[in-house]
Amino acid sequence: MTEQDAFAERIIETYDAIVLHPGNKGYSCDIFRKHVRFGSAAAGPPARVTYFATVAPEMCNGFGNLHGGCATTLIDNASSTLLLAMGGYFSLGGVSRSLNMTFLRPVPEGTEISINCELVHAGKRLALMRADIRRTDTDQVLVLGEHDKASTPMDVEAKL
Repeated sequence: MTEQDAFAERIIETYDAIVLHPGNKGYSCDIFRKHVRFGSAAAGPPARVTYFATVAPEMCNGFGNLHGGCATTLIDNASSTLLLAMGGYFSLGGVSRSLNMTFLRPVPEGTEISINCELVHAGKRLALMRADIRRTDTDQVLVLGEHDKASTPMDVEAKL
């Protein structure tokens, strides 16, 4: 098995363990279970992962377009699976420090999209991922995201 194949397998295992696990409940898991499918992964550098989805009615706002909160959830979860698959300091996933979104164009219901994530940097304590959502038919960028995470080691106590 090549390094690329092993990395793609870790991404899929991470996705399955988090999103598809029956004990994990909530909006984001439901959206991923019903509508998001794995596309590809590359160990890099830079490490990348792509998922695909078709914008469904429950993902939309009152105007029939992908809701900004749903787009943010897609980028949050997709970029987190990339970081989790890297292992090491972020084997527990870490916590989001910031998640900056730029919505460039509406994404109508029924649109086939790709969710593309790239690891920009990962150190002992901090990691940064970039992501975008694109139309699969034209490759037009619809949404941009930048996800900054901090690692959360189990043996560290909070200090006030």
